[in-house]
Amino acid sequence: MFLRIHIISVSFFIGYVLSEDILLPSFIMDTQPLSAQSSFYLCHLHQLKNSNDLFLQGYNIINGAHTGHVHHLLLYECSIKDNLIYSGLCGIYNARLMPSSVYRYCQTRIIIAWARGGQLNYDYPIKTGLKMISSTQLLLEVHFEPSIPHNHSIGIQLRFYPLNEKPQYEVGVLTLGTLANSPLFLPPSLNTISFPTYCFNDCLKGFLKNNLVINMFSILVHAHQRATRIILEKNNNFDRLIDQNPFKFHQQEMIYFHKPYPQINSTNELSLICYYSTQNDHLKGIYGGYDSNNEMCQAFIYYYPKVESFPLCLSLPVYKNKHLMNNKRNWTNKLSLFIKDELESNINHLSLCGDNIYFNQSNKTMLQTKLYQRSMKNFKQYSYVYLRFSSIFYTTITSILLISIIYCYLIINKCLHSFSNGGTL
Repeated sequence: MFLRIHIISVSFFIGYVLSEDILLPSFIMDTQPLSAQSSFYLCHLHQLKNSNDLFLQGYNIINGAHTGHVHHLLLYECSIKDNLIYSGLCGIYNARLMPSSVYRYCQTRIIIAWARGGQLNYDYPIKTGLKMISSTQLLLEVHFEPSIPHNHSIGIQLRFYPLNEKPQYEVGVLTLGTLANSPLFLPPSLNTISFPTYCFNDCLKGFLKNNLVINMFSILVHAHQRATRIILEKNNNFDRLIDQNPFKFHQQEMIYFHKPYPQINSTNELSLICYYSTQNDHLKGIYGGYDSNNEMCQAFIYYYPKVESFPLCLSLPVYKNKHLMNNKRNWTNKLSLFIKDELESNINHLSLCGDNIYFNQSNKTMLQTKLYQRSMKNFKQYSYVYLRFSSIFYTTITSILLISIIYCYLIINKCLHSFSNGGTL
């Protein structure tokens, strides 16, 4: 009996030493209006108490049973070692309320992403871990829906390897898609509209040097209520990595890959395509943005080995006729279809890849930008070919059926003729 108690106490001690909780402080919840008309973001800076480098083995969502009012939860790694202090409203809409250093240096590298309906416990693959350097500062960001309970509490429990254990591979997280406030626009009353984004080959070629190959072991795709399907492809549709169909806003679970894990190298290019339906929206189009009533298109790839200074590989559409993207008009189905074609036939994209870290105190960042023009050949596989394929498909099927009917008629007629002349069936 004494031995059993001793073992329990030791395991409790080890568990306590090897984990750390990050919770939103209750006082910032108390300052928010309970009848908020729109969703809002709350952030809290947390200073890890590690004097040595640590490796994250996995994490748990704290109070995960009460996530019904939580849209998403993100954990960022700050890019400077200054001891920053902040708890309160955050997000791009509240940038003026945040200390500039927090906004500039602590909303760059996403290392943990969770969305509504996702798993509450997560473990990295064996022999892998996410590195936390000594005295790391982390920013917990929680996106709440309107009218949250007054006593709501949520956070993350980080679980570390023992200090004397170092995993073989360091985990990295790569964000794909587009910016949350990108010029995404969805005309109303449409059954489907596609929105392609890219991680261009130039970005992968620049960061995956010396024949470096990274292994994808899981991915979280993220969009809002009008998203119906999300596809991730490698090398222009030759290799489909995931097809989340249907995409469910209230069930955004992490997708796990099986060994051998899909690999990405410097010869590849990635395409993340989000599909939406606005058939229940009749009075206005939908903009890209942070609220659940806006839309997004993002994915978070968990991989190893980690590539330094490469947390982002995004693209933004650059529309030739940007004036079309507004709600100052009387919408008709014909107008929606016209603007859909204008948006989907766009071939201009601005590439954003690298690390959004500012140089010293300047306004220059390490983020690489370049304007690309997609060829219509690459574009058609996401829209026009799909539509034409439908008509060709039905025409082909109709022709085959018609030929089959004529052929059967001729065979039967020949048999009947033979039988009438004394033959057998």
